Amino acid sequence: MSQIEISPTLRAAVAEKCGAVQSQKIVWERAVAEALAAGASEGTLLQLLSAFKNARTLDACARGTSGEDGGLDGFLQRLRALVDESSFDLASWLAAFECVQSHLAANGRVSSASSVVGYVQCSAEFGGSSENRQSLPEIIEAMLEDYGFEGQEGCGIGPAG
Repeated sequence: MSQIEISPTLRAAVAEKCGAVQSQKIVWERAVAEALAAGASEGTLLQLLSAFKNARTLDACARGTSGEDGGLDGFLQRLRALVDESSFDLASWLAAFECVQSHLAANGRVSSASSVVGYVQCSAEFGGSSENRQSLPEIIEAMLEDYGFEGQEGCGIGPAG
């Protein structure tokens, strides 16, 4: 990886996220640099930095969107369109995305970002009724436990979804 300069704004966001834990700061800065190298904008990264708990999720998201239209920025834009059609907010969708990514990592698997979001979309549609009081991450946890993750594009995002 070539040396990518991280802006003071992004460095401050990483420092705020990590506090005094230097090892976490290094991991997050590496993930941010990789995402920047893949073409992500500062605004997208600031939003994802505040949403994700684990730098591996940012890495997986950046890698999983590298071949998609608009990369990480396009991914977030398409995700916002799905959020607008659901009963859950963007923070819930991003937390649910992270739940699936954690499940995949724990099982030594990877998947495209579109496939993961497709899983979240189908789960949100299934569990998003007004009488359901579960959060989207709780729904995802239950769906993963009951049905696993096949890794199909499923509902997907974008034109094929």
